[in-house]
Amino acid sequence: MAESILRCRLCGSELSTGLVATDSRHGCLNATPIAGTCPEHGPVGPHHAVEE
Repeated sequence: MAESILRCRLCGSELSTGLVATDSRHGCLNATPIAGTCPEHGPVGPHHAVEE
């Protein structure tokens, strides 16, 4: 079964989901998990990630 590819909702670029994309939350002021990294917008949360 193929994995679904996540894309940035803002520009449509494919998100990189390497080490930066985890369910952990970094820092006490930002409780949003990182879904992936967009080449245009940087790290994005799950609200900006859409499945292809």
